[in-house]
Amino acid sequence: MHLLNEREIESYRKLFAKTDLDFTSALKVLSDINRYRIFLLIMSPSSRLSITSIAKILDISVPLTSQHLRIMVHAKILQKEREGKKIYPRLERHNPFVKLMFIALKQRPL
Repeated sequence: MHLLNEREIESYRKLFAKTDLDFTSALKVLSDINRYRIFLLIMSPSSRLSITSIAKILDISVPLTSQHLRIMVHAKILQKEREGKKIYPRLERHNPFVKLMFIALKQRPL
């Protein structure tokens, strides 16, 4: 059995990034099928869906949709854009995880 020395331990620790916690949090958030589908709906460049429209598409209630969006905003996956009484969710484009997911999901087979 080989025990690691301090230098080896430090070299392994360099594999960890400061964004690891953000990435794992985002993965947990998107593990819910409705939040994953909300992400898919919003990632379309032409998408301008209100919370009510998203709820109708997913066949879930508006309050449940709002709750999902609130969780996604808290995880820095989405941001909300208000226009009058309507709220339009948008992807948080500054989040590196969102950028990676966007690229990966664009290439998924339908």
